[in-house]
Amino acid sequence: MIDIPDPILPEHFDRTHIDILGRGPSVDSYVPREGAFVICCHYPMVHCDAIASTRFGQWGFYPIPYIVTREDSQKEIIKVQDWVVLAKINRISKDTSIYNTGEIAYLWACAQKPKSIHLWGFDSLFDENHTWNHSKNQAKIAVEKYNPVRIYGDASYINVCKKSSGIWVHKAIKQNLKSHTVLRRGE
Repeated sequence: MIDIPDPILPEHFDRTHIDILGRGPSVDSYVPREGAFVICCHYPMVHCDAIASTRFGQWGFYPIPYIVTREDSQKEIIKVQDWVVLAKINRISKDTSIYNTGEIAYLWACAQKPKSIHLWGFDSLFDENHTWNHSKNQAKIAVEKYNPVRIYGDASYINVCKKSSGIWVHKAIKQNLKSHTVLRRGE
């Protein structure tokens, strides 16, 4: 008989407090919280418990769980099952995903019903005039360690975040930030 491992499920982790590391400039000031479940976007920036990515498996950081999104025909706009954020099929957008990676991580984290969520590197949520630039330090690490050009096919995502085509999601996230989320500027 073949020895098949048991799946790694979110329930196997303490998700009382969640830290999500985006790639904006404030991520360079991240200070780990003891006992927090840490989610990194695209690749491990620190020791993390999960990786959120729109490109599942292309980075290959197994056995770290990947949080991904998939469109599905369902009544709910968003539904979370295990590590997957299921989004109602969007026939309007031509994009493969209407969410950027940080939004996927945040939607997944909210579904876990934690006591707190801390966001680092989500600088574009501070105000409408903020750029979507990535941390220069993280862009350098991505190039040196992970060769993102091989993954993305070009260099356009190394320094700048992909804007969400789901503008309503971005607005809903900004409104929800007031509840149990702390947005860290690195001050």
